[in-house]
Amino acid sequence: MSRRSIRPLWRRNATAETSRLAALTVASRAPTLRQRVLEILTEGPAIPETIFRQMKAEGVRTVLTSIRPRCSELARMGLIIDSGRREKGEGGCSAIVWRVTTPEEQRAFADRKAAKQQQEPLHG
Repeated sequence: MSRRSIRPLWRRNATAETSRLAALTVASRAPTLRQRVLEILTEGPAIPETIFRQMKAEGVRTVLTSIRPRCSELARMGLIIDSGRREKGEGGCSAIVWRVTTPEEQRAFADRKAAKQQQEPLHG
């Protein structure tokens, strides 16, 4: 096999540029998608695949791989939580059933976050 035949058929810079543009597009849409995911979960607990199907039925242009990170972001914000249930997701894998947190859970989350920030040493 010649050395030329094993060289990549793409340029490193071209891939980096398309990745950068894709990241910018997702970053600009993430807050809107995150809000819509939260609204759907307000209607009842669901797995990301169910949220994705509902959004597609509403005509929202998105992909499943954009929904899962929005669930993780909402969980880190204390707005949704793992319900403890699992359902079959894409490809038959087990998926977390997410639910909206109650006001009490949101207060407890905020309190834990504030306590954790107080314990962290200041870097300066």
